[in-house]
Amino acid sequence: MAGNRKKPAIKLLRTRLLLDDVHSVLRGWYFRISSRKVQSTAEFLDGHVLSEISIQMKWREDLKEINHSRFHNMGLGCQLVNHSVLRPGEVFSLRRFFGGTTEEQGFQKGPMFVRGRVDYMAGGGSCLISTLLFNAAMKSNLRILEKHNHSTDLWGEERFIDLGLDATYVYGRKDLKFKNTHEANIYIVAELRMDDLTLTCRFISPKPLSCEVSVTTEVLEELEPAVNSDPESPTEQRPYRKGWVVMTRRMTNREENRMGKITYRKKEHYKPFFLS
Repeated sequence: MAGNRKKPAIKLLRTRLLLDDVHSVLRGWYFRISSRKVQSTAEFLDGHVLSEISIQMKWREDLKEINHSRFHNMGLGCQLVNHSVLRPGEVFSLRRFFGGTTEEQGFQKGPMFVRGRVDYMAGGGSCLISTLLFNAAMKSNLRILEKHNHSTDLWGEERFIDLGLDATYVYGRKDLKFKNTHEANIYIVAELRMDDLTLTCRFISPKPLSCEVSVTTEVLEELEPAVNSDPESPTEQRPYRKGWVVMTRRMTNREENRMGKITYRKKEHYKPFFLS
């Protein structure tokens, strides 16, 4: 019976992957997607740092042994994208590096938010690498082709990065894609320092950026969970996380044009949910 249940799921996944490929072909991205890596760091050691993003992680006592798995997944995610290179006009797709984040690939069970609750699945915690890469691409003024926020504000005030700046990854459903619109190669360096639990990503290029880049987020609306009509379970007594509507913008300034130009703008929703 288990084998029969897996077959529809496998067919659905294959269909989603095919649709993603067709979409990329129609948009002209597919044949520009690169998974190339450099063999020697000498190529970019003397380059210009276009962007550097660091995220300070925390050891969560409530997760117990899952902490080891989530940090293992973050470290593995860094290894998979580390030293990759994008030539001008090429497209980065996280799917080409992460695949299905399965145990066969070396990923372990970590926390994921699925259907309104925390579950533990292979690859949990690897979305932090997607978030790192998205923010580095934003600060490098690269064109964002595909990006998805998480469906909820899972950690609330203990979130690792501002709302609107997170990027999730789900194999066959939600990818991170961006295009190198810079005039030279871009080298990606990603690492997890276990001594201070810091994730770091740098985009390096032989040529510096030709503009200044600023990224801002704005909360447009707070969302409350739907009121429960059952008098035996009043909503106000149940702990919950708020939902949000957030606008993220990126603006560039050049010396000859101090007015600035918006090069990215996206409104995203985070659903409210009850904690128990």
